[in-house]
Amino acid sequence: MAPKEDIIRALDYIGGHWQRQNNDLDSLTKFVYYIDSLDFIITLCHKKEIDLNYALHRWYNFQCAQYHEEFFCKNGAIKETNPKHLTIDFYLNNIPFDLKTSVFPKKFRQSVDLSRRNDKNELIKWLYANQSAQSRQHFENRLFIVCEDLQGKSNFALIEKKIKTFLDYSFQKGFNKILINNKLIYSDVIWVKNL
Repeated sequence: MAPKEDIIRALDYIGGHWQRQNNDLDSLTKFVYYIDSLDFIITLCHKKEIDLNYALHRWYNFQCAQYHEEFFCKNGAIKETNPKHLTIDFYLNNIPFDLKTSVFPKKFRQSVDLSRRNDKNELIKWLYANQSAQSRQHFENRLFIVCEDLQGKSNFALIEKKIKTFLDYSFQKGFNKILINNKLIYSDVIWVKNL
């Protein structure tokens, strides 16, 4: 994993607009999964004339996700042994989960109250329908960390606290079930609002 300072520093280079993910651009930037150095990513993109903004978005998201998964594992999750598994990152009470961290979608209803179960479930359905298209789309168990903005993904102390609170509650009360595509799955939203 990259140092947290590098991950946060990447925000200085990332533009506000990011082209929607697609398989072709993902193929050109696969190297982001194997490099932990921000400076090396920047150098490589300039040398190969690869869109730095696109590559850094992917690198930043991946590096943040590594820490988010680690926070789950520190609090009771068992990591999936196959790091390339497409639909499982870890297990909670023997239930497999994929983890997705995203920014609150601008196209979703802005008046949502994510302290209410019905509103959370509405957002979950929207996220399944509108995110992770092409090879990344699936309808298995998934947890969503939803941040207010891109910077929120690297607010590691707050996210770790939110994950611990979520797990303490869910281990006691059970995980949320929801019907997606005529399939009952486990899914929930961990809302990370800037302080």
